[in-house]
Amino acid sequence: MRFELNHLESYDDIALLEELRRVAALLDKPKLTIKEFSANARVHGSTLQKRFGGWRKALQAAGLSERADRSNVKKYENEVIDAIKQTAKRLGKGTTITLRVFEAHTGLTGGPVRRIYGSWGAALSAAGLDQSALGKRYTDEECFENMLSVWTHYGRPPQHDEMNEPPSLVGSKAYVRRWGTWRKALKAFVERVNSEIPEDEPARNIESSERQQQIEQKKESRGPRDVPLALRYYVLKRDSFRCVVCGTSPAITRGVVLHVDHIHPWSKGGATVADNLRTTCEACNLGKGTSPA
Repeated sequence: MRFELNHLESYDDIALLEELRRVAALLDKPKLTIKEFSANARVHGSTLQKRFGGWRKALQAAGLSERADRSNVKKYENEVIDAIKQTAKRLGKGTTITLRVFEAHTGLTGGPVRRIYGSWGAALSAAGLDQSALGKRYTDEECFENMLSVWTHYGRPPQHDEMNEPPSLVGSKAYVRRWGTWRKALKAFVERVNSEIPEDEPARNIESSERQQQIEQKKESRGPRDVPLALRYYVLKRDSFRCVVCGTSPAITRGVVLHVDHIHPWSKGGATVADNLRTTCEACNLGKGTSPA
């Protein structure tokens, strides 16, 4: 009887690749899995995985790329592409999808995505999206709009790390790059909205007839239909970042979206002024039964 060692004499790269080729020749199958290799080799497949950075890379180094089983990889690629497209559709056209936002919206992790595509930008390109997670340069206004969205979500000034989580679409690094520190970014936002803050509005308990008269007097200079950033912040803060109809807020109820809504519709002559604006949740706003603001 002939005796053979059940382990390799050497575990250098050359010996490991020779063992991989030996087992590949021994098994007459189109694909060679790590499980099959480990069952027939004198070294476990995990050793090659660690040495070469993955099973497919080990096969590639041995000149056996065609023996790699890519069925699961292809399935995952399709899942990633579909998930990226669905996330883009859900967030809206023109929205930059960062890897962190993608993970939060899909539950998929970035590690396998990077291993398959090499980078998040390459994954976006594979999904037919030209936007870059890190390359986009945001304007001051885009940064302020995003900050107001996150501020509204929490009902308070957002913290540095919260800018990297939904609903934020602009990461904290973008703010630090532009303003130097997170505190300076917050200060810039406050200065921006304070520079256009409206004068204190009349008391909220005035008679409706008097309110209507004030609104009518402002018809000649009723402003744009879209509510400017500073005015939106003023109204949201005045209303404590809550829907004035049902009292709900994003800070308390998950999924709540707040709007700044015209009381007397803009389409009917209502002015875009603080006294004619109120905070409503999406459900109350869409279900109010009047003409759009």
